[in-house]
Amino acid sequence: MASLIKLDTTANIKLVPRLFVTSTHLLQRYTCKISASVAPEVLSDLEQAVIKPRKHPGIIRPNHIELPQKLSNTLKRIVGDHPLRKVLRDSVLLNSYIKSRHPPPTALEIENKKRLIVEEVNSEMPLERLATLSAEEAARWQRKREVKINKRLDQRTYAWKRIEYGAYEAIVYAIARAAQEYAVMKRVLSEIQMRDDKFTPRSYIDFGSGIGTGMWVASELWRDSIFEYYNVDRSREMNELSELILQQGQENKQIGLRNVFYRQFLPAIDTKYDLVVISHTLFELADKQQREEILLNLWRKCDGYMVIVEEGTRRGSELVNEARRLLITNGDEHVGETFAPCPHDLRCPRLSSLADRTPCNFEISYSPLRLSSDSAADRKTSVYSYAILKKGTIDDSSRQWPRIVRPTLVRSKHSICRLCTDGGKLQEVIFTASKHGKAAYSCARVSRWGDRLPISLGTPQPKPSNSITKSQQELQSAKSTELT
Repeated sequence: MASLIKLDTTANIKLVPRLFVTSTHLLQRYTCKISASVAPEVLSDLEQAVIKPRKHPGIIRPNHIELPQKLSNTLKRIVGDHPLRKVLRDSVLLNSYIKSRHPPPTALEIENKKRLIVEEVNSEMPLERLATLSAEEAARWQRKREVKINKRLDQRTYAWKRIEYGAYEAIVYAIARAAQEYAVMKRVLSEIQMRDDKFTPRSYIDFGSGIGTGMWVASELWRDSIFEYYNVDRSREMNELSELILQQGQENKQIGLRNVFYRQFLPAIDTKYDLVVISHTLFELADKQQREEILLNLWRKCDGYMVIVEEGTRRGSELVNEARRLLITNGDEHVGETFAPCPHDLRCPRLSSLADRTPCNFEISYSPLRLSSDSAADRKTSVYSYAILKKGTIDDSSRQWPRIVRPTLVRSKHSICRLCTDGGKLQEVIFTASKHGKAAYSCARVSRWGDRLPISLGTPQPKPSNSITKSQQELQSAKSTELT
């Protein structure tokens, strides 16, 4: 209870009791109800106990990934005579630097920053004061002003430069990144294998192939069908190291895969490839124009699926979605659709609002490479952003299943899922057995970040809650009576 100062008819000060009624009392509360129906074929299998909820077809496996023992031993072997402690220290620094990368700033971004800095510096010397300066003092101020503007612009502009990989840097990259990049690629490419069992690629091309992690995974998943692996990386030392890894660290040993090729540039001829990969490479391209040229070139070579993977940072997410939007809107000649992670071809809802800086990313758990007894923990996690595009149209009835884009919150008798829907919206759904049925509730409860839910969502129906309670009515009545 507070008091309101008021004058009565005799001009005396009077204290009038005032009730503070919060805005929530004056506004109707809304609860969002949304229906969720399990896909008929999945519901039938669940009811007949053909599958259990924890193995429903929207689950993406694996959740934790380890490097194959043969690869792990090979990576330990390639360190050679380099001091182990130095390699480990440099690998930590390199990994940290890669995770903090930004793309090169555009001319427009630099221009906008400079404009703001000019306004900021000009405010230090108002026009009225500038008019009072002598010619010599005005010239001195102009020189000082230019120095301030250039210095602040340098400080606030990301100093992008391409990472150059020599022989030693390539080894450091392999030790720093092999385990986590292998885990990411295994998770991403496994989704294609799980959802499209008819896809048997005959050819594979990887732009920015690095040490060959994409090739390792592709050869595991489709070893019997792929007859050509084409790796492109501008670093000759990276290509040599990738080939040495295939030889298990022994230069004279024969490569176990057939038809493996290494080049420093994309082939000029218009050869088609069933599986096209560009992984952890977009940050290394000099500007947006070069990114678009490379992406469109790879898209023309694609005759099946194209996979784009980057770091799961905000900037990485923006680059992946920039590439996705470019390719799926690139005219009728090279039409394609989004296979994953989006259940739609619309703009990513995460990037629709400049106020929301949350990236569209996913998490994978992996076992880091252990080079010494004092190595780090046995389990780490890495976040990544990705897009899988399919040339032509996608013939998959499950494509519109919503994707879980943040960790599922499992609570007593209910589970909360944050979903990306086929309408290009983010939707939070609170699943309960009573409202959505046992099948939908059970599937939601066992699904994790990155999985899909085999359900179709209805239109959210905002409904006002029960009308204003009796106590709230009394408060409003008392307020109106005492203020009259």
